[in-house]
Amino acid sequence: MSATEPGPGAVVPGVTRISARAVERLATYLAREAGHVPAGQVAVRLADAAGALTVAVTLPVAVGGGVTGTVAERSTALRSRVTTGLRDLAGRTVGSVDVRYAGVHRISGRRVR
Repeated sequence: MSATEPGPGAVVPGVTRISARAVERLATYLAREAGHVPAGQVAVRLADAAGALTVAVTLPVAVGGGVTGTVAERSTALRSRVTTGLRDLAGRTVGSVDVRYAGVHRISGRRVR
């Protein structure tokens, strides 16, 4: 380590900015992951509600492939994943997550060899 490199745990001055598009893509990824569907089947809209984000997610219901739980249980898990993910990864406060299911995504149980 040279004299100009900060040591481990040192604070380096500067600013980190996360664009609205990056937050939207992050929310899409989190919803896709929690909903067990491809990213192309997830739509996310973000809005500001008095300093907190309102997130609207539209995706199909995943069936098959070992996905378990009722739609209500999966919705709760998706809301939690998006809320905590945006807080932990982007430092954003989420006021609400609205989940709308549109269609069905069938997950095949077959394995490709």
